[in-house]
Amino acid sequence: MILNGEESAGNARCAKVCAGTTGRISTSYSTSGSDHIYIYVNIRGCGFVKIPTITTSVEGRGAHDTATGTSAVYWATRTGFRMYLRRERASYYATNNNWNVEWVAIGYTC
Repeated sequence: MILNGEESAGNARCAKVCAGTTGRISTSYSTSGSDHIYIYVNIRGCGFVKIPTITTSVEGRGAHDTATGTSAVYWATRTGFRMYLRRERASYYATNNNWNVEWVAIGYTC
């Protein structure tokens, strides 16, 4: 059951939980200044027909605990979302510590 969301409710029979990771080795990110990176997370495979509710965290071998933005979701759509992470030398730490996004999305598929 989904109590509420960003858009009007869908068919209760079609409520779905979908979860995933960007992968410790496969996470790709772009730099946005020396201390900022952003990551696009593709959730197209979930099949949502409305924007889902998304929860995130950042996992890695280290230094992600001092990054900001690790649970902030930007520009959520039915097929993906973006995260902006900030930390001194973010690109260096993300690469060398295998930062990746763990996510859970809850929404409607019909």
